[in-house]
Amino acid sequence: SSMAGAANLVNETHKKHLWWLNKLGADQCSAMVSLAAEMLHQGATPDTDKQIASAANKLGMEVEDVSNALAALSHLSSETARQSLAEQDLIQALSGIGVSGDSAASIAQACVESKDRARLDVLRGAGVRFPQYKSADWRLECTVGGRSLRSVAEPGYLVQVVTEEGGVCQTHTIQSEYSGLQNVLSSLKAALHEEKGGHYRKVVRMTGGGSGGGVGARS
Repeated sequence: SSMAGAANLVNETHKKHLWWLNKLGADQCSAMVSLAAEMLHQGATPDTDKQIASAANKLGMEVEDVSNALAALSHLSSETARQSLAEQDLIQALSGIGVSGDSAASIAQACVESKDRARLDVLRGAGVRFPQYKSADWRLECTVGGRSLRSVAEPGYLVQVVTEEGGVCQTHTIQSEYSGLQNVLSSLKAALHEEKGGHYRKVVRMTGGGSGGGVGARS
């Protein structure tokens, strides 16, 4: 279950690096997670040390303490994405190392909110690349005339989806009847439902990150 996975999220080293977050307010904890997620996304840059020093100065903490906490929070962020953990999973894991109350709730919420982006960062780090959705347009097409007066109008849809990979945009054109699009939509909704289930999280843990950056569907 996800609870079992959450229990192994943090250890004594994380406890050593995160315990002092209990002293921070909810907004400060959330800001720390946001900075950790940004560092996970950007990797080490010339500005990383400056960002850590600035955060340490604002919090009145040593730079090394803040750096270690950010590394631990990056770990939490990536594991939240990899295992598709919920807020309650993280709150339980954090309570095991002495981080509780508003601090734990704020950290958990921020980790879950950045889950989709963190999942892509984890996959990118593993060398996996997926085209990113940019936009979609569609139009209804219907033949209203034909050689036969008895010809039946057969409406269909022309869908144009634009994706981006490596800075290059690609257009995909799909022509389908209404029933075909309904089947696609049903499959996407089913995939979203499965992503929330325990079986999905178990497979993600076993395979080390899943096969994609999440599924999005809108009716």
